[in-house]
Amino acid sequence: LLAVNSHWSSALTGGSSKAAHLPSNLSGGAVRRQLAPSFASSTSSNELPRETKQASIFASASSDAVPLGEIPASLTVGVITAAMGFVYGKVLGVCVNTVWHKVPSLLLDKFSSLHPGYFITATCTVGGILMGLLSSKFSSTFTVADFVASFSNAPAKALPESRVHLLPLLLLSLVTSSFGFSVGPEAPMVCAGALLGSSLAKYWYGNAEASKQEVMAYAGAAGALTAFMGIPMAGSIFALELTRSNAGLAGSSDRALSPSILSSIAAIAVIRGILLPAKAVGGHFAYGPIGALSGRTMIATAGICGLGGAFMGTVFHKLVHILKDISWPTSAKDKKTGGFSVKRQVMVKSLIGLAVGILSSQFPQTLFWGEGSLQCVVDGQSTAFAATKHGLSNFLTSHARVNPNLPFASASAAVQVGVAKLISIALACAGKFPGGIIFPLFFAAAPLAHATCSLLSSATSSISPVVPLAVMCLMAATQASVTRTPLATVLMLSLSASAGTELSPMLPACLISSYLGVYLSRKMSKESYFQYSE
Repeated sequence: LLAVNSHWSSALTGGSSKAAHLPSNLSGGAVRRQLAPSFASSTSSNELPRETKQASIFASASSDAVPLGEIPASLTVGVITAAMGFVYGKVLGVCVNTVWHKVPSLLLDKFSSLHPGYFITATCTVGGILMGLLSSKFSSTFTVADFVASFSNAPAKALPESRVHLLPLLLLSLVTSSFGFSVGPEAPMVCAGALLGSSLAKYWYGNAEASKQEVMAYAGAAGALTAFMGIPMAGSIFALELTRSNAGLAGSSDRALSPSILSSIAAIAVIRGILLPAKAVGGHFAYGPIGALSGRTMIATAGICGLGGAFMGTVFHKLVHILKDISWPTSAKDKKTGGFSVKRQVMVKSLIGLAVGILSSQFPQTLFWGEGSLQCVVDGQSTAFAATKHGLSNFLTSHARVNPNLPFASASAAVQVGVAKLISIALACAGKFPGGIIFPLFFAAAPLAHATCSLLSSATSSISPVVPLAVMCLMAATQASVTRTPLATVLMLSLSASAGTELSPMLPACLISSYLGVYLSRKMSKESYFQYSE
């Protein structure tokens, strides 16, 4: 990742006129191979003042542009972002395992007794302190909110340089996810991919080609998200839906859809065909059997879940805005810089870490962003939390208020887990911890679907087969109502479902509830989670 970033940074900042003297019969690939060493050697880092070099970035990017066809450009972006997503995923796995498995094991070996609640609380608090210090160090960071604000404009705003924002973005996301906060790497992957795609477009087409930068940014976002999640196509649609508030695709989708899909295909080909060739293909979330499903039941379930998801999404984004106003008041901004002081950053993020730690010590199944442990709540904890990818040892969950390794004993138990997860997500978002909310919201919605079905089962004995459908529909409606990405949400849920999931009767209801969630949430509130510039 460092090598790739360094290479393209050199290409963007090392202006050279040698490109004009290359033979005209060289192919695009040959041109780039010839240009790479010339960029590296043409300008020493000590020859020009820093200000002069920065001022010449845009001029050099335009004069030394190396045009590349749309198809090879999209495929190249997909390959590069796939490599980035793969490396990031591997590093994240090591970090999570170290923090939540190796460290507690070492402490148990050294000390005869260790309170699990204290360890979870302390770990999250330390994560908050680290995030406060790092956030003050990297004051200029690119977030998914910036991505939405930039590309919901017409015309779209240019993205910042990847050489400045890429590594801080990935580092902050890595710390956030490693220490168990309930926001995931999906959004940082979108941002990182977009930054890389935009920077590559500047190199290939010149700084004047703003439309090309936008298209390649969408392609980069699609490729990175596809690589990290292992789900083709969904990343392309998600990136294009994310920048519109009305459940539609971005205004530039007529130009960006095809490159985004090509990038997604290239990314999944690299991940599945080269980097992880032996890994089984297909989803793994098992929802359980449904059997015969009448049209009336399907429509009723979709409608109720669409309404419930819209309500949950509205409550969630309003809670986030309230917590943000409390944590980051405008009056606390530094008058000279326009930002928040180091003291404020550390204090707020430390307190958020402490609050998340206390909550997670009572409900340890709510730790992390939820993708690795989603099966636990999809089937009502019939799958033990400890048996999932992000499951913790029995020792760390021994003081849980709701045992994560046993099925929900009651509707109340399921509600507690769902509400705790929703609050945990809101705290992380309000504290400006960089991360996505796709799988976290899926995780929060699933227990509440089980609770609702459990309450209704007292009135009718036929509710049980509807539970898997209600779980998928409420997950879709809740997530879509917040991010305004209904089609991508359904694609993610369907493509991540196991081979035994009865998608044929479930997909129509899931689509209905997903779009209903967006439309109804817009009726419930004029505000939204993201700030759009449409």
